[in-house]
Amino acid sequence: MPYSWRLPMALHLSGGGGCAVVLLVLFGPALLLAYLLHSAVWLVVVPLGIVVFAVLVAALPIKRKVTPEQFADELERHLVGTEGEWDWDDTTSVAIADERLERIRLELPRFDSLALEKDKDELKAIIAAIRKGEFPEAVPPTHLTYPNR
Repeated sequence: MPYSWRLPMALHLSGGGGCAVVLLVLFGPALLLAYLLHSAVWLVVVPLGIVVFAVLVAALPIKRKVTPEQFADELERHLVGTEGEWDWDDTTSVAIADERLERIRLELPRFDSLALEKDKDELKAIIAAIRKGEFPEAVPPTHLTYPNR
């Protein structure tokens, strides 16, 4: 399947429209069942069932399959600022099946802003390495500190 025909990795809802959709998904079926079966119990059971089902689905170890070239393209779109509103969030938040790319993905949040020229240069180097088939070793972020034990 061509990359451009992929389904989106996440559904992004915001503001009042997002809240309305969530309420409709939770309580629409509940209201219908309560009306048809003449029992208000369904107003509690159905939303709870939907939430439990959503949590179970979210907990599944589903990882996206992306080629190194596609991953490099995603990084490059962020570098040049041509990604969509939620593309960088999807790139940094959704686990990748290829462990080499997953190690790199885990370090990407440090490139969120790209305000410093050194960050841009480092991201360019990562993109170039991926395109050459080289996968840089993951280095723990320096902004996190852990107590000595």
